[in-house]
Amino acid sequence: MERTATFLMANLGSDMSQLFSHIDNGELEKAKSPRERANRIIDELLNHPELKGRSGEVEILKKIIQDVFSEKRELKVEKEEIEDYFMPFALRALSENKII
Repeated sequence: MERTATFLMANLGSDMSQLFSHIDNGELEKAKSPRERANRIIDELLNHPELKGRSGEVEILKKIIQDVFSEKRELKVEKEEIEDYFMPFALRALSENKII
């Protein structure tokens, strides 16, 4: 069964939130696991039929993950901004699955 783009984005949001939590706490080793999961989800999204021709935002998210692990960060993205961005996906995924 193919997972919807909304479901994938909601899960990506969870992993990115964890990643930023670990980074903010200086736990680089713990941040590797959510980074790997996030990168797998991003790869799946980039090939997802629902996003054909609309992968620009996903590419930006990929750059954000790369930037978080660089020695000299260029992007000024905070955990709260990530959570705000992904919240609508989480809410939609929940409502599509009749969880809320």
